[in-house]
Amino acid sequence: MKKQTAIKTNASNDVQSVTADAFVLTETFKNDMKSSLLVVSLMVNLVVFTAWLVIQSTNHYDAQLMSVLFTR
Repeated sequence: MKKQTAIKTNASNDVQSVTADAFVLTETFKNDMKSSLLVVSLMVNLVVFTAWLVIQSTNHYDAQLMSVLFTR
């Protein structure tokens, strides 16, 4: 009887260990996804801000920009 109890306890601990590992991996994945999305968002915002600065600073690029954005 003691051997069966020991086997059940070990199996239970293994299941808990696997569950804990899965939880840690899930949380790590969530944190990595949040970080990567923030980095991508930051890069897109920097490109938009830079384009806005170029448009505001000179009217030299207006015709080219309009042709790119509103082509038929």
